[in-house]
Amino acid sequence: MVFIIIVLLNLLIEASVSLTVVVPPDPIVAHVGSTVILPCWISPPENAEALEIRWYRQDQFNNPVLLYNQGKIQDVQEESYRNRSSLALRSDQSGGLKYGDVSLRLEKLRVQDGGLFHCYVSGEHSYGSEEMTLKITALGSAPVLSPESLDDGRVNISCRSSGWYPEPSVSWTSDEGRVLRPGGTSHTRGADEMISVHSWTAVSLSDAQLVSCSVSLRPGELKEGRLDIQGIVCSGPWKALFFSVLICSLLGSVWLIF
Repeated sequence: MVFIIIVLLNLLIEASVSLTVVVPPDPIVAHVGSTVILPCWISPPENAEALEIRWYRQDQFNNPVLLYNQGKIQDVQEESYRNRSSLALRSDQSGGLKYGDVSLRLEKLRVQDGGLFHCYVSGEHSYGSEEMTLKITALGSAPVLSPESLDDGRVNISCRSSGWYPEPSVSWTSDEGRVLRPGGTSHTRGADEMISVHSWTAVSLSDAQLVSCSVSLRPGELKEGRLDIQGIVCSGPWKALFFSVLICSLLGSVWLIF
């Protein structure tokens, strides 16, 4: 009887042993259409070739992104990840499965791939699981600036750009670096979740001669378009405003003097 109890206790102890699975603490950021590695490994290193490795999305344990079991990739898989997911090395020195590297490789990234991923590893008497976040971004097209002369002598400038994710910010500046106030900004989300942006502002030559529209996700990830409004105001309709014509004449006089 005592022997049976000891055996049962040993089994309970073995069953409670957990694998230590490690993932990066910070989100992984990747662009639409690119390939990304989601790092995950066992610590201390342990041979994972005979273990079950399951990558899955939130609440999708039975419909995994990738399932490795019995020494091979299984066919049980979320359909949208078929031919896009595989096991990979998190670095050239990781040693792969033999040394506990169970990282996931995702190709042809989509907006829908953003969010939580769970890395689950289990053996006969132990298991471990961690989650990590993948953030998807898309750098859109270069802004296209379109001018329209107004009756008061100003120019209404429209700035359009598409193919962004997530929602970008828009800023207007003059050639002197002064911030220009936008008249409005709108965002439109397409069926593919990509975002188009439209912003506009009204300016005069007293505000700026060169206007810049910048669309950005974060510092260093931006697209910029510029427009010289001097020629537009000077060549606008004669009825726009006498003041506008006067400015153009003065600019011409200054050019002749110098």
